[in-house]
Amino acid sequence: MKYLPRPGIVLTKICNANVLIPTRAVWQECNTIIRLTMLWAATWELLGREDSDAKILRVHQILTKKTDEEIQSRLDAFYAEMYKKGFLIKDTMESENDEK
Repeated sequence: MKYLPRPGIVLTKICNANVLIPTRAVWQECNTIIRLTMLWAATWELLGREDSDAKILRVHQILTKKTDEEIQSRLDAFYAEMYKKGFLIKDTMESENDEK
């Protein structure tokens, strides 16, 4: 499953901490502010870009020295949690391609 950042969510730094802040336009779907570590903030920035999966995996390999299976498991858990909280949406373009 491919996810994209929900439009209207802003990644910013406050007191040197990475935080995701929903704008008023998406407050109904996502009504909390969340702090991210540097690794997850980098992951967030890469989401939705072309070739993002390969780049995200490479960043995690470099920074964590974990196996690909461990990294994928952690990414899946991150995506699921962020989707549940409303920060991510499912990529409808990928869903349409899967149906064809």
